[in-house]
Amino acid sequence: MNKGERDDINLKLLSERIEQMRDELVNIGFLDGLTAPTTIKYSKLLDEKIETFQKIIKEK
Repeated sequence: MNKGERDDINLKLLSERIEQMRDELVNIGFLDGLTAPTTIKYSKLLDEKIETFQKIIKEK
C-alpha cells in the first residue's frame, strides 16, 4: 500500500469519525444544553478533527 492509498483510507476514517462526532454533539447539546461546558468542549474536539481533515485535503 502506497502513501496515497494510506492517506485515502485515513481520510475516509477521519470523515466517518467526524460524522459520528457530529451526531454525538447534537445529542450532547440536547441533553446538556447548547451552552453547557460539556457541549462546548466536545464542539472544540470536533473542530480539531475538521481542521485536521481540511489540512490533509489541502496538502493532497
